[in-house]
Amino acid sequence: MIRRFFTPKQRQTPSKPGVEQGGGRGWSGLEEWRLVAKYSVGPVEYYLYRDNSEGVRLAFNEPPEPGEAVVKEIIAGNIEPSGEGERYHVEKRMSGYGRLYPLVIDSHIEEIAFEGPGRGVSVIHSLVPGRWIDVDLDLGEDEANSLALQLARKAGRSLSLAQPLAEGLTGEGHRVAITFSREVSRFGSSFVIRKYPEKPVTMADLVAGRVITPLQAAYLWLLVEAQQFIIVSGPMGSGKTTLLQALAGLIPPFYRVITIEDTPEIRLYNRHWDSLVTRPPLPGESMVEVGLEELLKFALRRRAEYIIVGEVRGREARLLAQAAASGHGSMTTMHGDTPEGVVLRLQLEPISLPPVFLSLVGAIVMLRRLPGYGGAVRRRVISITEIEGGEAIDVFAWDPKGDSVAPDTPGGVVESSYRLRESVSRIPDLVTDLESELEERAGLLEKLAGSPPEVFHKALARFYSERYGRV
Repeated sequence: MIRRFFTPKQRQTPSKPGVEQGGGRGWSGLEEWRLVAKYSVGPVEYYLYRDNSEGVRLAFNEPPEPGEAVVKEIIAGNIEPSGEGERYHVEKRMSGYGRLYPLVIDSHIEEIAFEGPGRGVSVIHSLVPGRWIDVDLDLGEDEANSLALQLARKAGRSLSLAQPLAEGLTGEGHRVAITFSREVSRFGSSFVIRKYPEKPVTMADLVAGRVITPLQAAYLWLLVEAQQFIIVSGPMGSGKTTLLQALAGLIPPFYRVITIEDTPEIRLYNRHWDSLVTRPPLPGESMVEVGLEELLKFALRRRAEYIIVGEVRGREARLLAQAAASGHGSMTTMHGDTPEGVVLRLQLEPISLPPVFLSLVGAIVMLRRLPGYGGAVRRRVISITEIEGGEAIDVFAWDPKGDSVAPDTPGGVVESSYRLRESVSRIPDLVTDLESELEERAGLLEKLAGSPPEVFHKALARFYSERYGRV
């Protein structure tokens, strides 16, 4: 349970987590910060603080640590943990994450970074989205070196002075990128841990967060069901992968889906989902690199209704377009600031997509990350664009003055969308009235806004069951 304290003038005087308990960075003057959120994960308590300049810090309190002899006896199986605190510390010792363990088990934390001894740990936190925040935690040089080696072992990679870089996946699915000592990193051993999400983001979450309107989501839902080629674009940190995840979650549960990613972030409830992950080349490693292009070729030989690539940057985009041409549903993300910029990137090296293949793009969805008061971040779908006759035509456009989207009626969408009308032919006998269909789907998404993933996907399965028969 999260307790939030949002009265700007109210100052909290809680205990100083991390200052009085050993292992923290010993922030001085923490009482000058105000507590804005407090929550627990198991026996660990977490505190988010904000100062007058709107800086944010994270601190935490762990339960008292039992004696070393007790921990060893529990690990050896000679005695049972006497409580939640002892069980926590045994799990922490066995995890291989050292003092980062409280951050790893906190589902609010999406990414963990350590730039070197004395520089502290920082995280991306879901309650303060879109920016790095400092944590009341630092590592000394010996501890940092030891943890870097342990993270490499968890990912099945070699790390040494001779080979000071490592990248890979831990058994939990977290992506780690590590440097060792000062061979290539000026400040010493460093690492970034990108955590695999515990629960997938759904379209209902994005509707609840006003990232996308119910009508926009209903339009994209129809395109997804019709196996159109959808590109999600925007600058770094705009939420492209999150929207891709939500779109993938709308795929009919009886479709076979293959996802291809550098970092495994997409998570589907679909029973017929196959997740492929690239294997990068590493200095001194004898293993052959397996990139996006190779995995795409492999995926095309496997019977799947949908192929999703986490991000395209090169020739793999051409292969994905070929997949769309052969009848596969396709989705991906690209960096870009405008739909026209995306089209230009598709045409230029290294992608060099022939003009005839541009007509296969069903829609380009543009996202923006908008700064707000107090460092808050909003994300919005600012446009959805179709390619028709080589021209980019906006179906939806966002008005920043009123924070609104046009068109806002099903009739207006049907009138402006060529792809929507085309999609009807791909869903025979199921969609006869596009306006009513959009209205019904938008209503369902609005009703489900903010619901847990399990509830959302049960409702989605029920929707498809009523349309296609029992699935």
